[in-house]
Amino acid sequence: MKSQEIKYVGIDCGKKTLEVIRIGDNSLHQRQ
Repeated sequence: MKSQEIKYVGIDCGKKTLEVIRIGDNSLHQRQ
Protein backbone atom coordinates (compact mmCIF):
# COMPACT_ATOMS: atom_id res chain seq x y z
CA MET A 1 0.00 0.00 0.00
CA LYS A 2 2.73 2.47 0.91
CA SER A 3 4.57 2.03 -2.41
CA GLN A 4 1.33 2.73 -4.31
CA GLU A 5 0.62 5.83 -2.20
CA ILE A 6 4.10 7.19 -2.95
CA LYS A 7 3.52 6.62 -6.68
CA TYR A 8 0.20 8.51 -6.57
CA VAL A 9 1.81 11.39 -4.65
CA GLY A 10 4.60 11.56 -7.25
CA ILE A 11 2.04 11.70 -10.07
CA ASP A 12 0.15 14.50 -8.25
CA CYS A 13 3.37 16.50 -7.75
CA GLY A 14 4.29 15.95 -11.41
CA LYS A 15 0.93 17.27 -12.61
CA LYS A 16 1.19 20.31 -10.31
CA THR A 17 4.72 21.14 -11.52
CA LEU A 18 3.59 20.79 -15.16
CA GLU A 19 0.69 23.19 -14.50
CA VAL A 20 3.04 25.70 -12.86
CA ILE A 21 5.45 25.47 -15.83
CA ARG A 22 2.55 26.06 -18.26
CA ILE A 23 1.37 29.12 -16.28
CA GLY A 24 4.95 30.45 -16.22
CA ASP A 25 5.31 29.99 -20.00
CA ASN A 26 2.00 31.77 -20.62
CA SER A 27 3.00 34.76 -18.46
CA LEU A 28 6.37 35.00 -20.25
CA HIS A 29 4.71 34.93 -23.69
CA GLN A 30 2.15 37.56 -22.66
CA ARG A 31 4.92 39.91 -21.45
CA GLN A 32 6.66 39.71 -24.82
